[in-house]
Order: sequence, then structure tokens, then C-alpha cells
Amino acid sequence: MGAPSRVPSRAARPAEDVLELPLLTHRGRLSTRARETVHALDGSPLASLSLSPDLLLSQSVRAQAAAAPLPARERAARLVEASRRFLDDVLGGLSFAEHCAYVNRVSGHNVPLTEELGRAVAAAIAQAPDRADRARPHGSVRTWQEAADGTGSGVWTRRGETLAAVLSGNTPTIQNGWLQALALGYRVAVRPSRREPFTAHRVIEALRAAGFPDTAAVYLPTTHGGVSTLLRRADLGLAYGGDEIANAYGSSPTVKVGGPGRSKTLVARDRLSPATLAAVADSVSALSGSACVNTTAVLVEGDHEQFARDLAAVLRARAGVHQTTPRHLGPRVSRESADALIGYLERHASHARPLIPLQEVTTVHPDGGVVLGPAVFAVADPQDRLLATELPFPCVWVAPWTAADGIGPLRDSLVVNAVTRDEDLIGALLRDPSVRNVHVNAPTVHSDGNLPHEDYVGDFLMRNKAVVSV
Repeated sequence: MGAPSRVPSRAARPAEDVLELPLLTHRGRLSTRARETVHALDGSPLASLSLSPDLLLSQSVRAQAAAAPLPARERAARLVEASRRFLDDVLGGLSFAEHCAYVNRVSGHNVPLTEELGRAVAAAIAQAPDRADRARPHGSVRTWQEAADGTGSGVWTRRGETLAAVLSGNTPTIQNGWLQALALGYRVAVRPSRREPFTAHRVIEALRAAGFPDTAAVYLPTTHGGVSTLLRRADLGLAYGGDEIANAYGSSPTVKVGGPGRSKTLVARDRLSPATLAAVADSVSALSGSACVNTTAVLVEGDHEQFARDLAAVLRARAGVHQTTPRHLGPRVSRESADALIGYLERHASHARPLIPLQEVTTVHPDGGVVLGPAVFAVADPQDRLLATELPFPCVWVAPWTAADGIGPLRDSLVVNAVTRDEDLIGALLRDPSVRNVHVNAPTVHSDGNLPHEDYVGDFLMRNKAVVSV
């Protein structure tokens, strides 16, 4: 079946327009009386977001459960087409460039990073089938028809038919997980971030423009109260957020939680070098310093205070004169958010030594809001509670470490970058269940989209069934 023709381009939307973001339901677009205004960081209204009532959440998931998915090959072909449309088409009234402008005004990322992340979303759409398949066990096949006659085989099978995706707004690439579920045949109900609802809307518009039926993926913004309804109605759920989300759903067997990262870097004495320092600076400041993979604590074997001073100098040089330009280093946030974060540091980090004065951590931006970071603190104890503090901007705690401390200070981390030649230490990190990913002399922010994040998402979505035909 051929995909619909491309939508012709049109003139750029005036910046002062308030964009209408309707629901994308199993029956098409729908605007509701319940609305929420999406504001830019400067406080100006950007979009009017329709909110879904609980009844519609339930109706949509029920309709998705009753609908059959497209065949796997057709899904893969249409995902490639949707990726192209995401970049090339006018969707929901916006070109890709206009879309990036809206995302930039709410996300706080700088202009080049906003476009880079948008293009990464397009890649995630096209590559979703291959990325999902990386989780398939070597001894399993995709369909029962492929199972070997006589001896049989394991067949990779969905654990359910519907998935609820509850998204956070820290990065547009949060779409990656649910897109893999769609590639595997799940019908997906997306509850977008109400802070950055634009990316999920554009993805689903692109999917529909590429020929996916309306039941394949629905866009259902809702209040926090509707989250529990959506996760309860769907067979499985992906939920992203902070400690609150982790505490609420972390023990559920049907919900996979993407929580805080608390990622860390360990630097051995014999690996201290300008190259290591630059790589740590990358780990702290990439992705606006607001992602779960950003390094928020560095353990240094040797003079950790000197390392902290050197790291502060590198980050200050990178920020340079850019903090008032479209290429600012840290995220742009509202004045209220900036004051709250600086206030938190003043209350809870009084015993830490700031290598960058707190008054230099905030910079008023001419386009509105305040740019945060960088911030570097030295602490004296590798067990200091501050090493578990993750703030949404380039903020890092530097502490001493010795071999006698072992991996204790590195536990409970999404990523640990071990800049060391100590194979026993690397092995201990791999064996520790609280360390989710281990990098060896590779920045914590390194990823090509094919690596597991918090496991492969396919490990959660799929199971193996034996199929034998004699």
C-alpha cells in the first residue's frame, strides 16, 4: 500500500502565534475543552494543549487492543518513510525548522543541540526495528514459521499488545523506547511531557502521514491523575521521570521505569591527563548537562582538588562568551527554576567547596530565562551524600578515591566510566547489580542509539516461547 503524498510546504508561522496541539486519538484529531497553555521560558504562551479525559484514555487503549498491527515488514518500511516525513514534511502546521524553534523555546537546549536531537529522533524512527532486534536472543527467531522443523526453536513474542509511554521532557530522544515497541507490533498510547509536547506530536503525525493506522500510536496528554489510568489500562508501560516516578512504579512488573541517572566517572592516578580532563568535561556538559547519562560525580585517585580546579577552568573556558548566545553551554530555564536550584545548592552544599562562585553559575539570556552552569564542587569524602545529587544542568561533585574505597562510591549509577587499567575493578563494576552500564575510558554520554540504556527495551517488551513442529 502506497504512502500518502507529501504535504506541500508553506510560509513560516509567525513567532507570536499560539499553536493548537489537538489529541491524536484512535479516531483521528480531537480538541477538548480541557486545555493547558504551554509557555516558553520567557513566559510567553506558545501552544494550547488539549488534555484527554480518563474515559478517552480507556477507550483509546481498548480500541488499540482490538486492532491488529501491520505486518513486520510493512511496519519497518513505514517507519523509514515516517523518518523522512519527520524531517521533510509540514506536520501539524510546522516544518522541521519551525518545530525545532518551538522545542528550543521550551526545552532550554541551545539551538544547535535542539536540531541535533531532532535529527536523532528521525534516526530513531527509521532504525527502531534494528534497535529493537538487538535484544532478541541469539537462539530465538522472529516468527513461528521460522522455527526449525523437528527440533523447534525459541520464538520472540510480545508480552502484550498495548503499551503506555509516559514521557518526560528533558530530551526529545525520549521517544526511542516506545518507537521500538511500535516496531515490535505494540500499539502505543503516548502521554507526552506537558513541558515539551511538540516532539511526540510530530512523531505521531509523521507515522500517520507514512500510512500507520490511527490505532497504531495515539497522543493523549493528560494530567498527572491520568497517568495511573493509562498505565493501568495498557498491558505494559514505560514511565520516565525522577524519584517520584521511580518510587511510584519501580516495583511494578508491568512498568519499566526510566529514573534518575546519577552517572559517575572514576579517574585512576595513572590516567590523569589533559585528554581525560576534556572527556570528563564532555560528560558533564554535553546534552545541556540535563540528561541521566551526564556525569554528576567524579572520583579521583590523587589530588582531587587540583582536578576540580582544572575541570572548572575547562568548563568556564567552554562556556566563555556563549552563555548569552544561541550556543550557550547549559540549559536555559525560567528565573524561578534558577533561583530554586541555586537556593538548593546554598542550603545543601554548604560544606562543599565551589570552584566556580555561585553568582557566576547563572547568566540572564537575552531571549528570556537564565542559563545555568557550569558548577563544580570539591568534597572531601567519597561517601559524601552530595555524590548522589543529580541536578538538571552541568553541575558536578569531585571527590577523592583510593583502591581501598573499591566500588562502593560508584554504586547506584546508570553509567560509570572507569578511566583505569584495573581489570578487577572493571569486573567488579560489571557484577554489581546497582551499576547499570560500564564504560571503560569512554564518556558517560557516549551512545550510538544501539547500546542498552537501562537494559534493552526489548528485554522488557518481549519473551521467548518454544515452538516445535513435527
